[in-house]
Parts: sequence; C-alpha cells; structure tokens
Amino acid sequence: MKTVQDILAFINTYDSFIITTHTGPDADGIGAEIILYLLLKDLKKQVHVLNADSIPGRFLFLDPDRIIERWDNNRHFHLPEQGGLFIVDTSDEFNLGCMLDEALPHAQGVYIIDHHEQSPFTHLDGFIDVTAASTTQILIDLVIAAGLSVTKKIAIPAYAGLIYDTGSFIYSKTTAKTFETALLLVKSGAVPHEIYRDLFESNNLSVLLLQKRVLSSLEIVGNGSVAIQVMTKRDLEETGAVYEDAEHFINIPLQIKEIEVSILIKQTLEGLVRCSLRSKGKVNVSLLAQQFGGGGHKMAAGFKSNLGLEETRAKVIQQVLTALGMA
Repeated sequence: MKTVQDILAFINTYDSFIITTHTGPDADGIGAEIILYLLLKDLKKQVHVLNADSIPGRFLFLDPDRIIERWDNNRHFHLPEQGGLFIVDTSDEFNLGCMLDEALPHAQGVYIIDHHEQSPFTHLDGFIDVTAASTTQILIDLVIAAGLSVTKKIAIPAYAGLIYDTGSFIYSKTTAKTFETALLLVKSGAVPHEIYRDLFESNNLSVLLLQKRVLSSLEIVGNGSVAIQVMTKRDLEETGAVYEDAEHFINIPLQIKEIEVSILIKQTLEGLVRCSLRSKGKVNVSLLAQQFGGGGHKMAAGFKSNLGLEETRAKVIQQVLTALGMA
C-alpha cells in the first residue's frame, strides 16, 4: 500500500513540475493545487499550475496571488518535457480537457493524488486514498510528512477543499480524521465562517434564478425514490448564470426522506452534456458512472455524455432503476 512517502519519492525525482486538475475545477481541486504548489516551492522546485479551464469566479478567493493559469499550448508546450506532472482530485487522466493530449504525453512522469475510487480506465501511477474526505486532506498529510509548516496560506485552501467535499462535514467520508485535520487548519489560520461565506454565501442573483428554473424541471420516478433535474444551455443564457453555479443543486432532492438517488443532467453553454449523481447508499453511483466512462465516489459521481439531454436522461434513469431492483 502506498504512503505519502511515495509522493515525496516522485517529487525527489524531478526539479520541475506541472500541477493540474479536472475540467471545471472546484474548491478541492483548486485547494489541492495551491497546497502542492506551495510545498514544491518550499522544496526549491520549479512549478507551474496549469488547467484546461479557468478558475470559476466563485473560487478566485482561493488564489489571491493568481498562481493558477489556463493552459495555452503556444506558451506552455515546452514545460511538460522538463519534469513531472501531478494530477490532483481526479482518479484518471480523461477529465483533463486539452491537457490530456497537449501536456500529458510530453511529461517525463505523471502522478495522481486523489481520494475518489480508482478508475478502471487509467494505467497511471499515483496515491489514491478513498478514505480521505478531500484531496486537500491528503495534501496536508504530505506537508507534514515533508517536515514543512502548515501556514495560513496553506490552511485556507485546505479548509475550503475539506468543507466543500464533505458538504460542511455531513457526507459519509467525514471521520474523526476529518475533524483532526480541520482543527489543525483552524489553528493554522483558517477562519471557518469567512471561508463558508466566500464559498456559499457570495453568489450572484443569477444563481438563485438558475436554481428556480432547474428545480422547476424536477421529476420523481422509481416509486418516489429517484429525483431527476435538468439544466439546459437556454437556462444559463436566460439567467446569466454560469455552468458551475449549478454544482449544489443536485443535493436539494436528497433532503427528502424517500429520495435515494438524485440525478442532475447539465448542458454547458457549448452544448456539452454532463451528468452528476448522488446516492444515500443503496446505489453505488461510482460504479454506475463508470459504465458511462466517468467515476467518483460510492455516493457522489458523474460523467460526460456524448448523447443529447433526453437520451442521457433515459439511459441514466434506466441504470439507476436497475440498480434499485425496479427495472
């Protein structure tokens, strides 16, 4: 079984690194990137944090020094061949957008750091701890193993990733270790109410309007046990919201006792279709998402779809009902 010492061994192999995360980066992916960046800089490494997508506006407070850049092949093409590449907060390379073809093939070595269930589609090496509440939790263990201090600059993105991926300490991966890490981060300068405010209480009015529209699409199937919501390109255009604003809409139906699985099918402004899945435990939605080329956790997963909204919706509902023994 791998330990954080294996990550340090990979770090010792190269003098230069790129760090990246999944498309549509969230608080955990961004937080993990920043922590790893600061750790590598402390170890006197050359580091660039490069993503396929820009940071969504709601998460910009996590990167006050603008460490994270968007990949530009014309400017960055020479960087991968100079050393190693870290992938954080995703268990395979297939959710990296343009980085998959333009950066990964040229890196001297690639290493994953993640807390999702291992994807059956990747052959990359890495450290994956499915018991960890967030990727930032793993990175804090790495900082400590490297003999470095958990500074305020590290504590803020780490705490943000922790509460984002635990739903503010309510999801099933929340353990005593989660709270031990949170205590360390608060002692190191993270202020819980400020980070919660910046993450969840600083949205534009467009988010509320989008939520109203998406919730109006709600359908209940499976004898009242499955909820489906749909967000269209038109919803985004007419409310002025952005794709990432719908991130937590999927959790609303789970407030109802009878709902076992929540499905949110989303269309980007470019017309791409993605599906998010949440479960209370009866259905392993990670296994379900893997059937569509995606992945995630047992109780939270997702995938990209090459199908239209309606066909994706029909196929996902069928798979969920089958998993519940209703089809």
